[in-house]
Amino acid sequence: MELRAWYAALCAGIVGLMGCGDSSGQNQNSGAGASGPGSGGTAGGGQGQGGDIFGGQGGDPFGQGGDPFGNGNGGASGGVGGNGNTSGCEHVDVVFALDNSSSMDEEKASMRDVVFPAFAQALLQISGIKDFRAAVIDACPLPANFHTRGAAGECSFQSQKAWMESTSTELTSEFQCAADLYAEDVQCTGDSDDEQPASAVAAALEPPFSTGENAGFLRDDALLVVVAITDEDEQPVPSQRPEQIHDRLVAAKGEAKNVVFLGIGGRTDCDGAYGSADEADNLQRLVDTFAADERGFFWDLCEGRLEDGLTNALTAIEEACTEFVPTVN
Repeated sequence: MELRAWYAALCAGIVGLMGCGDSSGQNQNSGAGASGPGSGGTAGGGQGQGGDIFGGQGGDPFGQGGDPFGNGNGGASGGVGGNGNTSGCEHVDVVFALDNSSSMDEEKASMRDVVFPAFAQALLQISGIKDFRAAVIDACPLPANFHTRGAAGECSFQSQKAWMESTSTELTSEFQCAADLYAEDVQCTGDSDDEQPASAVAAALEPPFSTGENAGFLRDDALLVVVAITDEDEQPVPSQRPEQIHDRLVAAKGEAKNVVFLGIGGRTDCDGAYGSADEADNLQRLVDTFAADERGFFWDLCEGRLEDGLTNALTAIEEACTEFVPTVN
């Protein structure tokens, strides 16, 4: 089943939260969910109870239905029916870097309330993936510590770490808390030095942060996924070429094929679905450095529909997992 069709089915099941689709609130993908060739049920356990957006039962945020790829009737949290990778990754480490400028309010709301919950659901339903962890950082690398509190206070992750685990029963609300970015500790001035999401992730995965506040996040047997979003451009301070940022991110995993990079920004200057965006030339060039290994994707913020950008990343993640090479220390 195509991921776009799966997402349409998911949107159809989101009741009482918010509408799916573009900024006008009209859903562009209609129709009933489809079933794959396996014996899976509705995507995300759509007939579950309890009021959560995935139709899960008993507080389980991921439901009990079959997966969106038609690989049997196993639930997203595990179970029977999946074909499972005989080699490759079973774990994924995801870092979301969000530009915290006031012009990003609509994008951040979409990420918090629609995109991340759908992404989390679909990620666990890729055949072979058993779990993931997710961290949030803003677009300033000073400091490059993962966010454990939001603007309203501490997020109190069930993991008791600086990141969220997919096993959490409160994963969606934890992400919503962290993505409501707390910025009182940043040392960036706001004079373009706070518009460097990819650089912030690179710093977060390097000493002193990788051995301090963020220690233990990266797993040798996990694929690294980086999602960088800004409505301006990647503007590293001090200046760095996209190839240098690429090499810093790859160094964290030791192998380019073990990193998937999704850049979300303006392909051109525009007034788009989420408001105005500047052309993200550096970010696009950074994506191109990963595209050589089919690990880089760019989504045009001018088109809106961030959920479709994450869908593209899911395709890359599935492919990357089949070729994953665990780090050997």
